[in-house]
Amino acid sequence: MAIYLALLDENPADRKQAERLLYRESSYRASLNDALYFETFGNEAAFFPFMEKYDLVFIDIHENRDGMMVAFDMIKKGCSYPIFLCSGDFNYRDKYSTDPRFSFDNIHYLDKPLKESDYRTAIDMALEFKNSHPEKIELRGETETLYVLPEEIIYILEKKGVLSFALTGDRYFRTFGRLNEFILSMPGDLRDFMQISKSTVINIREVVSVSGNSFRMSNGAITKFSIFAKPGILKYWKKRSAESQRDDDPPVTGVE
Repeated sequence: MAIYLALLDENPADRKQAERLLYRESSYRASLNDALYFETFGNEAAFFPFMEKYDLVFIDIHENRDGMMVAFDMIKKGCSYPIFLCSGDFNYRDKYSTDPRFSFDNIHYLDKPLKESDYRTAIDMALEFKNSHPEKIELRGETETLYVLPEEIIYILEKKGVLSFALTGDRYFRTFGRLNEFILSMPGDLRDFMQISKSTVINIREVVSVSGNSFRMSNGAITKFSIFAKPGILKYWKKRSAESQRDDDPPVTGVE
């Protein structure tokens, strides 16, 4: 399994030492058929746009605001993976560990200088967390990058090399790409996704109704498919809908 690690530290010497230990850890992980990828950052502005792509992060900054404030913002934005606050000149443990306002299950404390064993234990924790949680998908646009769970996708449309995503929460996103290539790159169980035309993939769980040769999706959009492909599409849709029906799902109506 691949693990993606970020280190956010204002001290260049500490970043250099961390890189030396992480290169060594990367070799160890390769011997276990795992892959360790890591990036180091000297300030939060460079780190923040991509924070959701990582599986764990080590933080020690305090020139503008301290690392707990960064971690707090990360958690608000949905980062639930392990976050390690590393105390050197600034002691996170003393300031925050007994404060109930900052009692988060995924925040941990380490003391500098970090040892090889600290990184190994933290990476093992991140691997365990990743094995038990769904992997997010990176959607990289021209000016913005989103990280979403597969179930947040309502449907995907391709037109002239541009992929348009309809997402839950009344969100939309566009990026360049090919539909088939994107679907093949998606993590996890893809049985809830069905390609209904050369240019359209839908999330079966987000279908509200079907009429003629079209589905009405949860956001009100109508997605059409070929009338000639209707028997096969409806057969799979009905089968998968029955298998994956959730207790809180509204009943699907309007089937012809």
